[in-house]
Amino acid sequence: MAVTIEGVEITWLKHDAFLLKGEGVVVAIDPYELRSVPEKADLVLVTHDHFDHCDPNSVRLVAKPDAVIVAPQNAASKLGKNVRVVKVGDVLTEKGVTIKVVPAYNVRPERQRFHPKNYGGVGYLITLAGKTIYHPGDTDLIPEMDNLGQVDIALLPVSGTYVMDAQEAAEAVKRIKPTHVIPMHYGSIVGSKADAEKFAQLVAGQTTVHILEPVS
Repeated sequence: MAVTIEGVEITWLKHDAFLLKGEGVVVAIDPYELRSVPEKADLVLVTHDHFDHCDPNSVRLVAKPDAVIVAPQNAASKLGKNVRVVKVGDVLTEKGVTIKVVPAYNVRPERQRFHPKNYGGVGYLITLAGKTIYHPGDTDLIPEMDNLGQVDIALLPVSGTYVMDAQEAAEAVKRIKPTHVIPMHYGSIVGSKADAEKFAQLVAGQTTVHILEPVS
């Protein structure tokens, strides 16, 4: 299921995997366990090396022959050659899309072992068709969210397993102040649509929530 928000077409593939399309450019993020894709991507972004985010077969399936693949070092080592390796703080422009690399990590004691701060996972601020989309990767509510700048569309995890739960994601909305939010990280491995619905209730009146159906 796809939704077009302020000129950006967004397709939720499953879990944390999305396709973004704007001004003729397609960006894939964290493609995972894909059998087919609605459209091939010009740019593929991977947030970290865990199997449900860094799936080499899905990257190959979704990427055009001349696609640019962007990933932190821990994921790049799984993806082979021709990967643009990035770290937190990097800003790059590829295929007309500007990407800022931002932190992603766990702070809750029960989750820290999954994504510690020094682990090397990242999130991305993606400016496409004049709009900024935030994909935080696997993260908790972290202080760096206070300084992201303008975010038009946020893709936020809500399941509470390995990542923020609905309540924490609602607090993230207060900090980030996105115009639109799409909840993610539920329905495939952990969490359920009920997590997305709870999140939507918590942020009613603060932002516009779009609960999508996965296509994969």
